[in-house]
This record gives sequence, structure tokens and C-alpha cells, in this order.
Amino acid sequence: MLKDLTLGFRSYIMATRFIIKHKLWVYFFFPMLMFVFIYYLGVTFEEWKMQASTATTEDDIWIKIIRALEYGLYTALAFMVFKFMRYILIILLSPVLSIVSERVERIIAGNVYKFNLKQLIKDIKRTINLSIRNLIWEFGTVYSIYLIVAIFSWVFSIPEHITTTINTTVSMLIGFYYYGFSFIDYLNERRRLTISESVIFVKKHKGFALALGSVFTLLFHYTNIYFVSIKDDLTSNAFLTLVIFSSVIMSIIPIITIVAATLGVHELVDLTTNPYALKNTETK
Repeated sequence: MLKDLTLGFRSYIMATRFIIKHKLWVYFFFPMLMFVFIYYLGVTFEEWKMQASTATTEDDIWIKIIRALEYGLYTALAFMVFKFMRYILIILLSPVLSIVSERVERIIAGNVYKFNLKQLIKDIKRTINLSIRNLIWEFGTVYSIYLIVAIFSWVFSIPEHITTTINTTVSMLIGFYYYGFSFIDYLNERRRLTISESVIFVKKHKGFALALGSVFTLLFHYTNIYFVSIKDDLTSNAFLTLVIFSSVIMSIIPIITIVAATLGVHELVDLTTNPYALKNTETK
């Protein structure tokens, strides 16, 4: 466990150096554009929601009903975009992350994978299915623990601040694990492991998954929450600068994490032994 944790954190250092050495920073632009698109979509839904809420007393009943339905729809869509933005971004970025991971593997192990449209579609479906599976398991596990903690709190009169700390810690750790899992699975897929086999592999190296997911989540999710929490203490220009900074971090950390995952898995299983890969002469 400790060895895998150390490997996970060390992989980020290796990934940063690797990206600089091999000029992989050009891939940062793809998630940046995707992030802007998703954020713009969320803002658009918010604007449409506000427009739908402008029904007046002069409108007939059918107009009011239509406006109410529109308001409910756009509220739900805006909530989904902003609440699950990180999941949406990861799903939409799956082809790019796969390409980056393959590029890294080609450099460190000489492995090459022939382009196959049918296999690409299959890989994208697998990523979506796994993301949905992990999302369900993550939220199901978190809220089950919330329920257990709430019952214990009620029976034993546990102070609220203690239950809050327990819930927050548990939800963070579970989130770390499943995010790390998502990135590791890109390698497991190319090793032709089934999802069930991938689950077993990640459980075996849960420390590695936790370390990968912790850095990713803290930078990808909690930086934005932190900046929003200090909004009232900053000038508008300073806050705008921090928002831009956090957006850049949220955009580039998926690329850094997939590189870290690839380098880390290579140390765990030696990707040069993958029988499903062809060989290339590109060197480190």
C-alpha cells in the first residue's frame, strides 16, 4: 500500500519532467478548449433558465406551463453541467487521453497500436461505461456511509462537526480512488483486461489509484471550490485572475495525470511485455 502510494505521487514528478522533455504540453490546448465549451454551455443554460422565469400575469395558462417546463429543464441541465463538469470533461476528453497515453507508452516501451475505428469506438464506449459505473459506485458508497454515520450520530449523539469531518474525509478518499481508477483503466484496456479484471488490478494497487486520484481531484476540483470560498475577500480583478488560473489547472491536470498513470503502470507491470502491442523504434 505504502509503496503504491509513493509510486503514485512520484509518478506526477516523473510526468512533469516527461512532458517537458518530450514537448507533450501541446496536448494541454485540447482540454482548455473543452473546458471553455462546457463552461459556456452551463452559462447558456443559466441564461435560458432566467429567460424562462420571466412569465407575467398577463400570459395565458399554456404560456405559463411552457415557461415552467422550460425553467425546470434548463435548471436541471445547468445543475448537471456545473455539478458534474469534471465527469463530463473526462468523458469528452477520453479520445485525447487515450492518444496521449499511447504516445507515452510508445516512447517508454516502444509499443504501437494500429488504428482501428471499430476498436476506437469500443474503447470510447468502455470509457463511458466505466465512468458511469464508477459514478454510480462512488455516489452509492458515499451516501450509504452518510446514512450509516447519520444513524450512529443519532443513536450515540455524536457532535455534528465530527460527523461532518467523517463524511467529508470518506467522500474525498472514495473520490480519489475512483478518479485514479479511471486513469489507470486506459492502460488496462490496452492490456485487454475486462472491466472486472481491471477492477481486480486496481484493488490490488489501490494505493497507486488513491495517490493518482488525490492529486488530480485536489487540483481539478477543490482549487475552484477554494477560490470561490475566498471570493468576498478579493478585488474583482484578483478574483478573475485566480479563476483563470484555476481554470488552466483544471484544464491541464487530466493530461498530466494520464501521463503519470502510464509511467506508473509501466513500473508495476512492464508495458514492454504487452502481447497486444507492436513494436516501434522510438526511444526515451
